[in-house]
Amino acid sequence: MKPADKRAYDKDYANAKKTGKPFFPYAIFKDTIIAGLTVVSIIVLAIVVKVEVGEPVNPATTDFVPRPEWYFYFAFELLKIFANQDVLTPVIMATFMVPNIMIILLVVWPFIDRGPERRIWKRPFAMGLVVIVTGMLCYLTYLGAQTPAGVAKGGLPVSGLDEEATKGMAVYIANGCGSCHMVAGVGAPGPGPDLTNEGAKGWDNAKMVAWLKAPKAPMPSYASLSPADLEALATFVNGLGTKYK
Repeated sequence: MKPADKRAYDKDYANAKKTGKPFFPYAIFKDTIIAGLTVVSIIVLAIVVKVEVGEPVNPATTDFVPRPEWYFYFAFELLKIFANQDVLTPVIMATFMVPNIMIILLVVWPFIDRGPERRIWKRPFAMGLVVIVTGMLCYLTYLGAQTPAGVAKGGLPVSGLDEEATKGMAVYIANGCGSCHMVAGVGAPGPGPDLTNEGAKGWDNAKMVAWLKAPKAPMPSYASLSPADLEALATFVNGLGTKYK
């Protein structure tokens, strides 16, 4: 700390001791009020916002999309942001890199900002960083909470389907493709790519059918489907974003 800053701080501190209020009973009274309001708020929320009991867990299901608790929604959103790059990048970035960068920043910040000042209006850089990080976490949490949880069981918001594409969409839904892919905002955000504009790649049905029979990991093979179902599924997927929107 610079000598001038130390002298200014000592002066402010001496004035605060003269004009300030004592810990007892002033600070204790404020803490009691805040603690009481917190407890009352929790009780009110527990009564008003009731937690519903969901369906019994089915360990044999193949189309369930797991959803995290609300306090992990920001990490859930990070998985989506880094999706569609490769198999490991989303996991490494969302569960290791970004959280550890935040933890390291929290640990080293006292060594970076060594000023003794505690008043927030005299620490604009530190407070600005807190606002930015908090805002980012809140925004990511909001986006994670708004992510569709379904896997397209009720259909997909795609129009313009002909008879063959309608059959292909039924094959898509019946085989749980929405547990790994998303179409028009419905389905899972990964690990498979978003198929909303898949038709823009310009694949023909023969190439798509060959891919469905022998895809790259982690996508499973659909060689067990009938030729008619494979053709219909290829028609549906190859038209997404072009013929079917």
